[in-house]
Amino acid sequence: MGPVVGLDVSKGTSKLQAFTDRNQPHGKIMSITHTEEGYERLSDLLEELKRITGMEAAVVLEATGHYHRGLVAYLERSGYRHYIVNPLQSKRAKGTQLRKVKTDAVDAWHLAEMFYRGDIQPHRTWGEEITELQHLTRQHEFMTSLLVQAKLNMRAIMDQVCPAYEGVFHNLFSTTSLQVLRHILSGDTVTVEIIRETAGSSRGEAWIRGKAERIQALTPLNRSSKAQQTALRCMVEIILAQQKQLRQLEIAIEEMTLMLPEVKLLKTIPGVGDKLAAALAAEIGDASQFENPKQLVAYAGLDPGVHSSGKFTASSSRISKRGSKRLRRALYVAVQCGLRKGINERLKAYYEKKRKEGKPYKVVVIACANKLLHHVYAILVKGEPYKA
Repeated sequence: MGPVVGLDVSKGTSKLQAFTDRNQPHGKIMSITHTEEGYERLSDLLEELKRITGMEAAVVLEATGHYHRGLVAYLERSGYRHYIVNPLQSKRAKGTQLRKVKTDAVDAWHLAEMFYRGDIQPHRTWGEEITELQHLTRQHEFMTSLLVQAKLNMRAIMDQVCPAYEGVFHNLFSTTSLQVLRHILSGDTVTVEIIRETAGSSRGEAWIRGKAERIQALTPLNRSSKAQQTALRCMVEIILAQQKQLRQLEIAIEEMTLMLPEVKLLKTIPGVGDKLAAALAAEIGDASQFENPKQLVAYAGLDPGVHSSGKFTASSSRISKRGSKRLRRALYVAVQCGLRKGINERLKAYYEKKRKEGKPYKVVVIACANKLLHHVYAILVKGEPYKA
């Protein structure tokens, strides 16, 4: 079947074993670093295998978090044939061995053996724009989770320092509210001029004077401890910085989505906005790589885990959750948005039908997510907008 290199990836380094053919190792196992020097050593080995066998060598590696991404990027740039193996698939293959041995060297052998057995299929690929969008949407999700935690922490401190301040502004975490609070914590007297400067020209004079009067009537912050004031000041600065970073990410996502027709198509689904459409497109990639919607459902981990043995068949089954958790989360949010106020009429009708059948709420929501994913698949494959 030709030469192959089994490559076990870890943080910063990888172990690899080369084979000229099945059960014919070439040299000893070697280690490379994830640097240009290490990648050149791998390239030299692949070229050597090609000279010896007259065939192009393949590289087989396991998806290992984000550690394999730099190596895969090098292989793609250099045009080397490579296969990325699902960790669940490789673990199942290793379990067929009688001896229970777990080392990086053994793992490299197993990956090469999977290639010779024909258990490896070409991995999913997509364009560079989708990869870039995926990086942006995942970073946006991470930054959003940090911002939520920071807001919760700030609200807890605010309840101890100055609980009455929450009622001054409609949104405690608006830029105007946070900047005014920063002045208060710095010991400044909040005047009409300060509020006018922070609020900008979008607010009227009556609104500005009303806010100034309410702030001046608040209990002085010096009654709280210095430690509490310092902690609150830090949280204000953190939230302002995080909100600025999120806006930058959102601008970058908007610019990226302008180049992707898939995002425009997904935005035609009722309840799916810019961020959700970008997240769905980034996590699904090229929908045409899935032969049918059931494969996409399995990729999202929404397929039921059936358990049956002999005369026993489980009365209830849970979803497998073996796929992309980010895709499941985006679908769950899309279902909630579609069901709110009946925005998505088709989804709402399906939801009510299942509820009338006596299905629990969570079961129905997962069924709606499954249904919505079928719609998403049809939209992306056919290239047509959503039809109500």
